[in-house]
Amino acid sequence: MLLLIVTGLLAATGQTAPSPDTCPSVLTRAGIDPDNFVPFVTHSIHSLTLEDIRFYFKSDAQEENNIPTVNPDMDSDERVLPHAPLAGYDDDFSTPAMRQFDMVMRNMDRADWQVKGYSPLEMATHVFHMAELWNQAAKKYDLAAKLLDPESEVCGCMKDIENNGIMQYMNLLAFKIRYPGITSGNSTLTAPYLSPRKKRSSPSSLGYELGITIKFLKPVWPRLAEFDFSGSDVELLRDVAEQLIDGSGVMTTSIDSEEHWESWRKMVKSAMRQDLYYDLGVFMFCMLN
Repeated sequence: MLLLIVTGLLAATGQTAPSPDTCPSVLTRAGIDPDNFVPFVTHSIHSLTLEDIRFYFKSDAQEENNIPTVNPDMDSDERVLPHAPLAGYDDDFSTPAMRQFDMVMRNMDRADWQVKGYSPLEMATHVFHMAELWNQAAKKYDLAAKLLDPESEVCGCMKDIENNGIMQYMNLLAFKIRYPGITSGNSTLTAPYLSPRKKRSSPSSLGYELGITIKFLKPVWPRLAEFDFSGSDVELLRDVAEQLIDGSGVMTTSIDSEEHWESWRKMVKSAMRQDLYYDLGVFMFCMLN
């Protein structure tokens, strides 16, 4: 497998500007998974901070880092940020785990920060789950740095986030986090979001389903690719609920017992895809260089 990846990367180091039509074949030749690349990478970067990028990937990354993320401020009209933000970690703590945990605790009373409907323990689980993905992808980032030219076709395709699906899926993910169950197809979950109010909010007890529902995504890809996310949340909620159904539900258990932790543990592990860390590492290298 490693030999195929190396061969694919070296074969795609030319500086010809790629087009959206040729990018799928370019990425496939480079060993990128065509079905899982977009949902896995988007899921993996959606809560990155600039501090995380500097720790796991590139120590001198700038505030204009080109890594789009879901806005952690759920009350903001800006759904997706163009750059991973500087979060303001407390540097008195020497480990990333303590800095991240402290950030969760400092925001534990905010209902509209980062992930709706999660308890502080569940929010910490989410943060540590993301750090697990970044730590694994960092190794692949180092491999890409040795083999890949930032001006290559592969990087050209990776950087084209307006056409390769990353920005579309990031907006979809933002809706899922802000309005848990919005793409479930379950009217019981979606009805509270569709009532005629100017400000839509989610029931405080609902949290978005952690994980990647790749098997449900294929049927919705054509509609997602053409969906116009330029409107406000209020303007788009009904269309999202009716047109972008992918089966994503809500968390059905809380972390309040060993039994329920086992359910969360399995879900977290299901997103630890050894076969996709390479895709994430290559994406991060291309975007940051």
